Amino acid sequence: MERDLGKDDWLRAARLALLKGGVEAVRVERLSRDLHVTKGSFYWHFKDREELLELLLREWEEELRREIIPQLGGRRGREALQRLTRLMIKRVPLGERGDLPSDAAIFTWAAVSTEVAQRVNRAEQRRIEALKQVLGSSHRAELLYLVWLGFVARGQRAPKSRKRFPAIARMMIELFPPKK
Repeated sequence: MERDLGKDDWLRAARLALLKGGVEAVRVERLSRDLHVTKGSFYWHFKDREELLELLLREWEEELRREIIPQLGGRRGREALQRLTRLMIKRVPLGERGDLPSDAAIFTWAAVSTEVAQRVNRAEQRRIEALKQVLGSSHRAELLYLVWLGFVARGQRAPKSRKRFPAIARMMIELFPPKK
């Protein structure tokens, strides 16, 4: 008997496939096999693979507006940076388990798709602009974002380095104090 899967189960499986194998790994047949269900379950929730891929990208694009900014609660300066850092410490493992979108997965996808790269570039500009609001300086914001990108890239090559993120995050707060 086939178990009932919800849309979130499929999204989690797709996020993991994207993270571990790139966009080519996000295939209905493969996801069905990984979830031990028939493809019919997929088509109950999604029109086609393209709809799933669009949803994966859109949830990543909207993550800042829908999830991160609201949790900062309008704070600015050091307090906002500390809250953002704590939030990222919680979110990194969730992305690695497929529970949330993964920057590493999206950036890898953007490296092989011009269309995705354009959307990622626009989303990154929004992220940097949000960091500017927190830090009070566009140069600091961009530098902090570049540190984040380095962490993401290194985590792909050396997964054990991800465990050091809490210490790295605390160091970022010390190195990038918001302007007063």
